[in-house]
Amino acid sequence: LHVHRLRASASTASTSTASPTAAATGAPSAGSEASGPPVVVESQLERILDAVASTVSDADAAADATLLAPRVAGAALDLRTGSYAVRAKDQNAAVPAPVAADPVLLDMIPTGAEWPRTIVALTQGDDNAVPQALLLVQDTPRDNYRLTSAVQMLPGSTFPSPPAPGAAGPIPLDASGPLAVAPQGAVASIADFLTTPAGANAGTFEENSFAEAITGFQAGVVADPGNTAANITFTHQSQADRTQALLTGDGGAMVFGYLTHTYSSVPKAAGDTIDLTGTVYQSLTGTDTSEKGIDVNYGEAVMMYVPPAGSDDRIRVIGAAQQLLSATLR
Repeated sequence: LHVHRLRASASTASTSTASPTAAATGAPSAGSEASGPPVVVESQLERILDAVASTVSDADAAADATLLAPRVAGAALDLRTGSYAVRAKDQNAAVPAPVAADPVLLDMIPTGAEWPRTIVALTQGDDNAVPQALLLVQDTPRDNYRLTSAVQMLPGSTFPSPPAPGAAGPIPLDASGPLAVAPQGAVASIADFLTTPAGANAGTFEENSFAEAITGFQAGVVADPGNTAANITFTHQSQADRTQALLTGDGGAMVFGYLTHTYSSVPKAAGDTIDLTGTVYQSLTGTDTSEKGIDVNYGEAVMMYVPPAGSDDRIRVIGAAQQLLSATLR
C-alpha cells in the first residue's frame, strides 16, 4: 500500500514591508484624451471606503457572505465567500486580510463621464501587515461602488503613478492598444507561467515573491519522494471577465486579474491512497484518505503593472492574494 501525503498549498501572504512608493509621473499616452473632473473627490472616496470597510468587517465577524453583497463583488466576493465556507469546517484555516478604510496612502482616480467607473485606493490599517490595494467599481450611476479586488502589495513593489489630469481614457481589455500586452493577455500569461514555469512565459515577468512562492511550492511537491505514488498537477486559469485595468502615468496600465487554481492529486495504481490526515482537506472532505484522488481549489487575485507599447520592460506583479476555496474528492 503506497500512501501519498497531500501538502497544504503555499501561502502568498508576507509579513515583510512593501514599498508603496509612487513612480514618477510620465507623459500621458497617445489616444487617451478623456477629460473632466475626477470621478470622485476626496470626501466621496472617504465615504466609499468607510462603507466598504464596514460591510466587510460585519460580514467577516458573522462569516456571512450575504452581508457582502451591497459593497463587494467579483474576485473579492469569491475569496471571502470561499474563506467563510472553509472556516465553517476548519476554524484554523487562514483568513483574508482585513479591509481598512484609512489611512489612504495613495489613490488612483481617473476622470471621465462614462460607466463603469474604476478607482483604486492603497490603504494600510493597524491590522494590515502590508499595504493593501482596493479596486472599487461602480457599474452604473445608480449602483454603489463595490470592492472587486483586495490584494496585498508584495515586498519591495512600487505603486504606479496615476496619469496626468485629462489623460484617463478607457483601456481595451482584450486588445493591446497603447500597452505592450492586452490586460486580459497579461492575466492569461501569469496563469500560464504559474502552470508551466519553464514554458512560453518564462521571461514575461520580473521576479516576484508571489510567483516564487507558488512555483517553488509546486516544484517541491512534485519532487517530494513521498509523492511518487501520485499523479500531481497544478492548473491556473485566468478568468477574463474579472479583468480590470487603469492607465498609469507613463502610458502603461495597472491590471487586476483573477485566477482559479486547481491542485489535483490522484493515486497512480490500485492500492495507492491519498493521505489527508491532519490537513484542512480532511476537515473539508470529512475523510482521512482517498483511493480516487482529490481536487483542491484556490482563488488567486493579482495586481500587475503592464508597460506601454514599445517598452523593453517586463510585466511586474506588484500585489496578490490567495485563498483556499474548496476541496472535492474524486
